[in-house]
Amino acid sequence: MFTKFLAVLTMFAFANIASATTSLTTSSAGYTGPTLDLSGYANGNYNFTFGPVSLPGGITFTAAPGGGGNSGKGSVIGQGGYGLGDNGSFGGTATYIGVDSGTGYATLTFSKLVSSFGAFWNYATFASQPSSWDAPTISAYGASDNLLGAFDLAALAPISTPGGYNEFSYRGIFSDSADIKSIRFGGAYILLAATPNGQPVIPAVPEPETYAMLLVGLGFVGFIARRKNRNSAMNFA
Repeated sequence: MFTKFLAVLTMFAFANIASATTSLTTSSAGYTGPTLDLSGYANGNYNFTFGPVSLPGGITFTAAPGGGGNSGKGSVIGQGGYGLGDNGSFGGTATYIGVDSGTGYATLTFSKLVSSFGAFWNYATFASQPSSWDAPTISAYGASDNLLGAFDLAALAPISTPGGYNEFSYRGIFSDSADIKSIRFGGAYILLAATPNGQPVIPAVPEPETYAMLLVGLGFVGFIARRKNRNSAMNFA
């Protein structure tokens, strides 16, 4: 009997070790994982879609067919008014992905296995939460679509932005090995963005005037170098 009990205890311990390989964090310090780039959807439209949608950095977005949100057309990927009850609202130039439903989920799938994924999130809260809603949850899945870890944000790392406008909070999933193939998120109208205020990260492109100044500067440097070389030759002679 004791041997049997020890075997069960050992199996339970190993199960706990396996499930502890993924963790939730609220700090973006040192994050170097995949970055969400929604700059291509800063076009003023909701862009309802079930996907698949290819995003920069080898990320593919899809929404669960069983969801559909308020529109019945899939999740939101883009811009537009989006309410989250007591946690405020979103709109204007904020660019985000939103499940647009109290139930259902969406998925970000990576082109290669990663050890972490972090972004800025929020979800709907009400004084009297509808019982039919799912909890706002983000989950990590492996290459075989095996669950690595699921985290109920409302229970583990609540987000509170009372009456806020375009306010997100960072949440990330980390693994002690590169075994994350996808991130699934859903429940409570959860949405995510690349930045704390939803502004898309757009790489800076030099203006034409900047290019002109750069060419003038390079030309001047070349002129000085040629003049210096010529003077050196004359002095040597």
